[in-house]
Amino acid sequence: MPLVRYRKVVILGYRSVGKTSLAHQFVDGEFLECYDPTVESTYNKMLMVGKDEFHLQLVDTAGQDEYTILPPSFSIGIHGYLLVYSVTSLRR
Repeated sequence: MPLVRYRKVVILGYRSVGKTSLAHQFVDGEFLECYDPTVESTYNKMLMVGKDEFHLQLVDTAGQDEYTILPPSFSIGIHGYLLVYSVTSLRR
C-alpha cells in the first residue's frame, strides 16, 4: 500500500484571471461558464504519480491586490504556488 503524501498549493493572481476555473477544471474536469467571485475556496484531489499517492489541496484565493501582504494561511505549510495571469491584460 503506497504512503499518502499531502501537498498544499495556493493559487494566486489578480481578480477574474481564471483561478477558480482552472482549479475546477483540474479537480472536476468541468469548465465553469459563469463567473462567481471567490472569497476563498479549497479543492481536494487524489493523484497517483508513479507508485506514489498524493492528496493535493488547492487553495483558491480571492484576487489579490498588487501590494497585499499574504496572510499566514497562504504562506505557512505551503508546498507550492500557482501564479495565474491573463495574457490579454495590459496591467504590468
